[in-house]
Amino acid sequence: MQPTTPLVLCVLLSQVLLLTSAEDLDCTPGFQQKLFHINQPAEFIEDQAILNLTFSDCKGNDKLHYEVSSPYFKVNNDGSLVALRNITAVGKTLFVHARTPHAEDMAELVIVGGKDIRGSLQDIFKFERTSPVPRQKRSIVVSPILIPENQRQPFPRDVGKVVDSDRPEGSKFRLTGKGVDQEPKGIFRINENTGSVSVTRNLDRETIATYQLLVETIDVNGRTLEGPVPLEVIVIDQNDNRPIFREGPYIGHVMEGSPTVL
Repeated sequence: MQPTTPLVLCVLLSQVLLLTSAEDLDCTPGFQQKLFHINQPAEFIEDQAILNLTFSDCKGNDKLHYEVSSPYFKVNNDGSLVALRNITAVGKTLFVHARTPHAEDMAELVIVGGKDIRGSLQDIFKFERTSPVPRQKRSIVVSPILIPENQRQPFPRDVGKVVDSDRPEGSKFRLTGKGVDQEPKGIFRINENTGSVSVTRNLDRETIATYQLLVETIDVNGRTLEGPVPLEVIVIDQNDNRPIFREGPYIGHVMEGSPTVL
């Protein structure tokens, strides 16, 4: 057999590098689809797959972990979203967060026709039509917001949205609570016209794990039209314990021709 010349070896290595680069370009870390619309069924059946989520960190998805904003659902290792028990009303929006040591991403699931679970009990009390006590209608819809800690620039970063289906023309959203107008101030803010909630800097779960905020709509004079409605922001834990080398430098030796140990 003829020995491989340096020129041939260089060509072979360049082909390998080109193939590797092409694979990297074809792979975008994160969810392959970030927004889903699910028609509200009569009932979500326990352990019955609702949809399949496809997440890739372009490194083999080692130690892939999912978190769902609702305690009534989970995502299996194969990416299938299932209910943990039979349930009829879950709200209007779910968020799924996926994380590996190499990548993380968030997917939004909109429940088309879903009920606001805070007001679903109103359907039970039909006698309200004849009751002298006026029924307060809730149109502000909020879902818990999940934010991974130690996020990098750029900031501010949109992390969620508040929806008010019956907001009067000219009214605005207002956000209050610890992290907004209470210390530590200025962490969160809301677009008073669109309802988009953003975070202005990175968060540390070890400092504060959850933020309990309040959302309301106000008129041009600052008077409350509806609310306040609670909005929970949950900080997702990240592994930020870096390895510490107490001695150094470390010097190792490997004999030429040593067998590879798997």
